[in-house]
Amino acid sequence: MSTKHRFDIIAWIGRENARRLLHVLFWGAVLLFYTLFFGYKSVDYRITFSFVIILLPVTIITMYFLNYVLIPNYLLKKRYAKFLLFFIYTLVVSLYVEMMTVMGIFILVAELNMEELHPSSTNAIMLIAAMYVVVFLGVAVKLVNHYNQNQLQIQTLKNEKTEAELKFLKAQLHPHFLFNTLNNLYALTLQKSDKASEVVLKLSDLLNYVLYECTADLVPIEKEIKQMQNYIELEKLRYGDRLATAFECAGKISENTIPPMLLMTLLENSFKHGVAKSMDKAWIKLKLQLSKDETKFDISNSMEKVKEGNAGPSGGIGLTNLKNRLELMYKGGFDLKMHRDDNSYHTSLKLKIIRTS
Repeated sequence: MSTKHRFDIIAWIGRENARRLLHVLFWGAVLLFYTLFFGYKSVDYRITFSFVIILLPVTIITMYFLNYVLIPNYLLKKRYAKFLLFFIYTLVVSLYVEMMTVMGIFILVAELNMEELHPSSTNAIMLIAAMYVVVFLGVAVKLVNHYNQNQLQIQTLKNEKTEAELKFLKAQLHPHFLFNTLNNLYALTLQKSDKASEVVLKLSDLLNYVLYECTADLVPIEKEIKQMQNYIELEKLRYGDRLATAFECAGKISENTIPPMLLMTLLENSFKHGVAKSMDKAWIKLKLQLSKDETKFDISNSMEKVKEGNAGPSGGIGLTNLKNRLELMYKGGFDLKMHRDDNSYHTSLKLKIIRTS
């Protein structure tokens, strides 16, 4: 069966129903295999079949409890001590139930005087041991599947990060921005202004940050702040007195980290969709609040009054990429809100701190 036809069948019956069907087929295969494997010495395969089908529910409950309760709630959350304790307790309880079930069968058969139906004690013990092979196999499959999904997410994150860097070079540091900065630098050199060296330093720092320092998954937030300040200062050369800016930081900057160019994307968006399209005086206000557990960033900018039928910027490639990176890195541990008034646009971003240790 080709891959295309296999995916067509899955789409037809539904992914969730397909998963359930696979589980049913798996347990059916376990029942059939153990019946044949342990029943080859038996007088009647029906005896072994009955024995297996009585013990199978305990095996099923044990495996699903490990896979869907203990592993996601304890092992994957690195609560190893509790996981080990509950894991041992689960195995002991399930083993006790299976042993009591076997003893109950032996007693029932003895009372009914059906000696020919007695399975050997060796086969019974081997069957119980075989049931736990299925349990450990299911746990192993669950962990391997989680590892593969985690690796896929990591690779997706790397791809998104690389794409973000390229988009930043093509959009944020587009030729217009660079040419404008270089033209202003040329004018300053002609005037023999002391500001020329400052412009060179800021542009050099910004390019170095984008090209080299952004290879890390997380950077100290003070580096992101510094490059945002560089970006603002370079844009001020372009807009002059027409642009008013305010940047407020509160909290201990040195204690927090952030994915590189995350806040820069929001800053660039404010210039691109707000200041650059404003014919009158424009403004941008930034407020960064840092705490031990959370980073909160608010940015507002002036904007031309919305024309009828045009709701303003709905989020271009930069913002779409930003949202994807947030989903991949923070997995719900963030809150991004955007809204606009008649003459301004507001963005609020809250992030839970990602610990590097």
